[in-house]
Amino acid sequence: MNVAQDKRAIVFLAWGKNAAAPIARCLSGCVLPDYPVYLITDTQTDTSALPAHVQVVATTFSIAGNRRKSALLRDLPDGLETVLFLDIDKVVIDDVSLGFDMAEKFGIAIAQAPHYDLGVLRNFKTIMEREGVPARGQIVYNSGVIFFSLKHPNVAPIFAQALRLAEKYEGTAWGDQPFLSLAMELADFHPYARSPSYNYRGFGEIVSGSVRIWHSYHDVPKDAANLEHGFLHCYEQREFMQVRKVPK
Repeated sequence: MNVAQDKRAIVFLAWGKNAAAPIARCLSGCVLPDYPVYLITDTQTDTSALPAHVQVVATTFSIAGNRRKSALLRDLPDGLETVLFLDIDKVVIDDVSLGFDMAEKFGIAIAQAPHYDLGVLRNFKTIMEREGVPARGQIVYNSGVIFFSLKHPNVAPIFAQALRLAEKYEGTAWGDQPFLSLAMELADFHPYARSPSYNYRGFGEIVSGSVRIWHSYHDVPKDAANLEHGFLHCYEQREFMQVRKVPK
Protein backbone atom coordinates (compact mmCIF):
# COMPACT_ATOMS: atom_id res chain seq x y z
CA MET A 1 0.00 0.00 0.00
CA ASN A 2 1.46 3.36 -1.00
CA VAL A 3 1.43 6.54 1.07
CA ALA A 4 -1.73 7.93 -0.56
CA GLN A 5 -3.62 4.68 -0.02
CA ASP A 6 -2.65 4.72 3.65
CA LYS A 7 -4.85 7.81 3.98
CA ARG A 8 -7.89 6.29 2.24
CA ALA A 9 -10.96 5.18 4.20
CA ILE A 10 -14.53 3.96 3.88
CA VAL A 11 -17.16 5.82 5.90
CA PHE A 12 -20.78 5.10 6.78
CA LEU A 13 -23.27 7.40 8.48
CA ALA A 14 -26.15 5.77 10.33
CA TRP A 15 -28.12 5.88 13.56
CA GLY A 16 -31.01 4.14 15.28
CA LYS A 17 -31.83 0.54 16.15
CA ASN A 18 -31.49 -0.71 12.57
CA ALA A 19 -28.16 0.94 11.79
CA ALA A 20 -25.66 -1.85 12.46
CA ALA A 21 -27.19 -4.82 10.64
CA PRO A 22 -27.20 -3.29 7.13
CA ILE A 23 -23.56 -2.24 7.53
CA ALA A 24 -22.63 -5.78 8.54
CA ARG A 25 -24.53 -7.04 5.48
CA CYS A 26 -22.76 -4.56 3.25
CA LEU A 27 -19.30 -5.45 4.50
CA SER A 28 -19.89 -9.20 4.38
CA GLY A 29 -20.87 -9.03 0.72
CA CYS A 30 -18.50 -6.31 -0.41
CA VAL A 31 -15.48 -6.37 -2.67
CA LEU A 32 -13.67 -3.52 -0.92
CA PRO A 33 -10.02 -2.56 -0.63
CA ASP A 34 -8.35 -3.09 2.73
CA TYR A 35 -8.87 0.44 4.02
CA PRO A 36 -10.05 1.52 7.48
CA VAL A 37 -13.83 1.52 7.93
CA TYR A 38 -15.67 4.06 10.10
CA LEU A 39 -19.24 4.51 11.23
CA ILE A 40 -20.34 8.00 12.24
CA THR A 41 -23.34 7.74 14.53
CA ASP A 42 -24.94 9.22 17.63
CA THR A 43 -24.24 8.30 21.24
CA GLN A 44 -27.46 6.24 21.62
CA THR A 45 -27.08 3.84 18.70
CA ASP A 46 -26.21 0.24 19.59
CA THR A 47 -23.16 -0.70 17.51
CA SER A 48 -22.46 -4.09 19.09
CA ALA A 49 -23.49 -5.98 15.94
CA LEU A 50 -20.83 -4.30 13.82
CA PRO A 51 -17.78 -6.25 12.65
CA ALA A 52 -14.86 -5.73 15.02
CA HIS A 53 -12.76 -3.77 12.51
CA VAL A 54 -15.34 -0.97 12.12
CA GLN A 55 -14.27 2.08 14.11
CA VAL A 56 -17.18 4.01 15.66
CA VAL A 57 -17.21 7.80 15.82
CA ALA A 58 -20.02 8.93 18.15
CA THR A 59 -21.22 12.50 17.77
CA THR A 60 -24.13 14.82 18.49
CA PHE A 61 -26.08 15.54 15.33
CA SER A 62 -27.13 19.12 14.73
CA ILE A 63 -29.49 18.51 11.81
CA ALA A 64 -32.25 15.98 11.18
CA GLY A 65 -32.58 13.04 8.83
CA ASN A 66 -30.38 12.30 5.87
CA ARG A 67 -29.37 15.96 5.70
CA ARG A 68 -26.82 14.92 8.32
CA LYS A 69 -24.64 13.88 5.39
CA SER A 70 -24.13 17.59 4.73
CA ALA A 71 -22.26 17.81 8.06
CA LEU A 72 -20.16 14.73 7.35
CA LEU A 73 -16.84 16.53 7.14
CA ARG A 74 -17.20 17.95 10.66
CA ASP A 75 -17.28 14.48 12.18
CA LEU A 76 -14.60 12.67 10.18
CA PRO A 77 -11.55 11.39 12.09
CA ASP A 78 -8.35 13.35 11.70
CA GLY A 79 -5.72 12.19 9.25
CA LEU A 80 -7.94 10.98 6.39
CA GLU A 81 -7.28 12.19 2.87
CA THR A 82 -9.58 10.29 0.51
CA VAL A 83 -12.97 8.94 1.58
CA LEU A 84 -15.51 6.62 0.05
CA PHE A 85 -18.81 7.48 1.70
CA LEU A 86 -21.46 4.77 1.42
CA ASP A 87 -25.11 4.76 2.45
CA ILE A 88 -25.85 1.60 4.40
CA ASP A 89 -27.97 0.00 1.64
CA LYS A 90 -24.94 -0.50 -0.61
CA VAL A 91 -22.91 -3.52 -1.61
CA VAL A 92 -19.67 -3.00 -3.54
CA ILE A 93 -19.43 -5.93 -5.94
CA ASP A 94 -16.56 -4.97 -8.24
CA ASP A 95 -13.38 -2.90 -8.31
CA VAL A 96 -14.02 0.77 -7.43
CA SER A 97 -10.43 2.01 -7.39
CA LEU A 98 -11.26 4.46 -10.20
CA GLY A 99 -13.44 6.38 -7.77
CA PHE A 100 -10.58 6.89 -5.30
CA ASP A 101 -8.14 7.83 -8.06
CA MET A 102 -10.48 10.35 -9.68
CA ALA A 103 -11.45 11.91 -6.34
CA GLU A 104 -7.75 12.51 -5.67
CA LYS A 105 -7.45 14.13 -9.10
CA PHE A 106 -10.67 16.15 -9.31
CA GLY A 107 -11.88 16.44 -5.70
CA ILE A 108 -15.17 14.55 -5.94
CA ALA A 109 -16.24 11.51 -7.97
CA ILE A 110 -19.99 10.91 -8.00
CA ALA A 111 -22.77 9.47 -10.18
CA GLN A 112 -25.98 11.13 -11.31
CA ALA A 113 -29.23 10.19 -9.59
CA PRO A 114 -31.93 8.26 -11.49
CA HIS A 115 -34.15 11.34 -11.03
CA TYR A 116 -31.46 13.56 -12.47
CA ASP A 117 -33.13 16.90 -13.25
CA LEU A 118 -32.41 19.18 -10.27
CA GLY A 119 -35.13 21.74 -10.92
CA VAL A 120 -37.82 19.11 -11.48
CA LEU A 121 -36.99 17.15 -8.29
CA ARG A 122 -40.09 17.90 -6.19
CA ASN A 123 -40.07 21.41 -7.70
CA PHE A 124 -36.57 22.18 -6.37
CA LYS A 125 -36.42 25.01 -8.89
CA THR A 126 -38.10 27.17 -6.23
CA ILE A 127 -34.98 26.81 -4.04
CA MET A 128 -32.65 27.26 -7.01
CA GLU A 129 -34.33 30.51 -7.98
CA ARG A 130 -34.11 31.81 -4.40
CA GLU A 131 -30.36 31.12 -4.56
CA GLY A 132 -29.99 32.88 -7.90
CA VAL A 133 -29.64 29.75 -10.06
CA PRO A 134 -32.18 29.48 -12.91
CA ALA A 135 -33.37 25.91 -13.46
CA ARG A 136 -32.04 24.80 -16.83
CA GLY A 137 -31.82 21.03 -16.49
CA GLN A 138 -28.87 20.92 -14.06
CA ILE A 139 -27.95 17.50 -12.77
CA VAL A 140 -28.84 15.86 -9.46
CA TYR A 141 -25.96 13.80 -8.10
CA ASN A 142 -26.66 10.73 -6.00
CA SER A 143 -25.15 11.31 -2.57
CA GLY A 144 -25.44 7.67 -1.51
CA VAL A 145 -21.96 6.97 -2.92
CA ILE A 146 -19.41 9.79 -2.83
CA PHE A 147 -15.66 9.55 -3.31
CA PHE A 148 -13.99 12.76 -2.14
CA SER A 149 -10.53 14.10 -1.36
CA LEU A 150 -10.05 16.21 1.75
CA LYS A 151 -6.82 17.56 0.26
CA HIS A 152 -8.61 19.15 -2.68
CA PRO A 153 -9.18 22.85 -1.93
CA ASN A 154 -12.77 22.94 -3.23
CA VAL A 155 -14.19 19.99 -1.33
CA ALA A 156 -14.58 21.41 2.18
CA PRO A 157 -16.23 24.64 0.91
CA ILE A 158 -18.74 22.62 -1.14
CA PHE A 159 -19.77 20.53 1.87
CA ALA A 160 -19.95 23.69 3.97
CA GLN A 161 -22.22 25.30 1.38
CA ALA A 162 -24.40 22.19 1.21
CA LEU A 163 -24.74 22.27 5.01
CA ARG A 164 -25.60 25.98 4.95
CA LEU A 165 -28.34 25.33 2.40
CA ALA A 166 -29.69 22.31 4.28
CA GLU A 167 -29.88 24.33 7.49
CA LYS A 168 -31.36 27.37 5.75
CA TYR A 169 -34.17 25.29 4.26
CA GLU A 170 -34.68 22.91 7.17
CA GLY A 171 -38.25 21.70 7.33
CA THR A 172 -38.69 21.66 3.55
CA ALA A 173 -39.34 18.54 1.48
CA TRP A 174 -35.80 17.88 0.25
CA GLY A 175 -33.00 15.77 1.68
CA ASP A 176 -29.27 16.34 1.41
CA GLN A 177 -28.89 15.31 -2.24
CA PRO A 178 -30.26 18.36 -4.07
CA PHE A 179 -28.50 20.73 -1.67
CA LEU A 180 -25.14 19.08 -2.41
CA SER A 181 -25.88 19.33 -6.14
CA LEU A 182 -26.87 22.98 -5.80
CA ALA A 183 -23.72 23.69 -3.77
CA MET A 184 -21.65 22.43 -6.70
CA GLU A 185 -23.60 24.66 -9.08
CA LEU A 186 -23.05 27.69 -6.87
CA ALA A 187 -19.33 26.93 -6.69
CA ASP A 188 -19.08 26.31 -10.46
CA PHE A 189 -17.54 22.96 -9.51
CA HIS A 190 -17.59 19.97 -11.82
CA PRO A 191 -16.95 16.59 -10.20
CA TYR A 192 -15.63 13.54 -11.98
CA ALA A 193 -18.82 11.92 -13.29
CA ARG A 194 -19.05 8.22 -12.60
CA SER A 195 -21.42 6.01 -14.54
CA PRO A 196 -24.62 4.59 -12.97
CA SER A 197 -22.76 1.28 -12.53
CA TYR A 198 -21.07 2.90 -9.51
CA ASN A 199 -24.44 3.54 -7.85
CA TYR A 200 -27.07 1.31 -9.44
CA ARG A 201 -30.45 1.78 -7.78
CA GLY A 202 -32.59 -0.60 -9.81
CA PHE A 203 -35.12 2.14 -10.60
CA GLY A 204 -35.23 1.28 -14.28
CA GLU A 205 -31.79 2.60 -15.22
CA ILE A 206 -30.05 0.94 -18.12
CA VAL A 207 -26.75 -0.82 -17.39
CA SER A 208 -23.98 -0.72 -19.93
CA GLY A 209 -21.34 -3.21 -18.86
CA SER A 210 -21.88 -4.51 -15.32
CA VAL A 211 -22.79 -3.15 -11.89
CA ARG A 212 -20.00 -2.14 -9.50
CA ILE A 213 -22.01 -0.80 -6.56
CA TRP A 214 -25.46 -2.23 -5.87
CA HIS A 215 -27.72 0.33 -4.12
CA SER A 216 -30.68 -1.58 -2.68
CA TYR A 217 -31.81 -3.62 0.30
CA HIS A 218 -32.78 -6.34 -2.18
CA ASP A 219 -30.30 -9.18 -2.53
CA VAL A 220 -27.62 -8.63 -5.14
CA PRO A 221 -28.62 -10.48 -8.34
CA LYS A 222 -26.16 -13.29 -8.96
CA ASP A 223 -25.04 -11.95 -12.35
CA ALA A 224 -24.95 -8.22 -11.52
CA ALA A 225 -21.15 -7.97 -11.69
CA ASN A 226 -20.89 -10.15 -14.78
CA LEU A 227 -23.63 -9.13 -17.22
CA GLU A 228 -23.24 -10.32 -20.79
CA HIS A 229 -21.34 -7.82 -22.89
CA GLY A 230 -22.97 -6.62 -26.07
CA PHE A 231 -26.35 -5.97 -24.42
CA LEU A 232 -27.94 -3.20 -22.39
CA HIS A 233 -29.59 -4.54 -19.24
CA CYS A 234 -32.27 -3.38 -16.82
CA TYR A 235 -33.23 -4.69 -13.37
CA GLU A 236 -36.87 -5.74 -13.21
CA GLN A 237 -38.78 -8.32 -11.20
CA ARG A 238 -35.63 -8.73 -9.06
CA GLU A 239 -33.43 -9.87 -11.92
CA PHE A 240 -31.48 -8.36 -14.80
CA MET A 241 -33.00 -8.56 -18.23
CA GLN A 242 -31.48 -7.87 -21.61
CA VAL A 243 -33.39 -4.93 -23.08
CA ARG A 244 -31.41 -4.25 -26.21
CA LYS A 245 -28.45 -5.48 -28.18
CA VAL A 246 -25.83 -2.77 -28.46
CA PRO A 247 -25.68 -1.60 -32.10
CA LYS A 248 -22.38 -2.28 -33.87
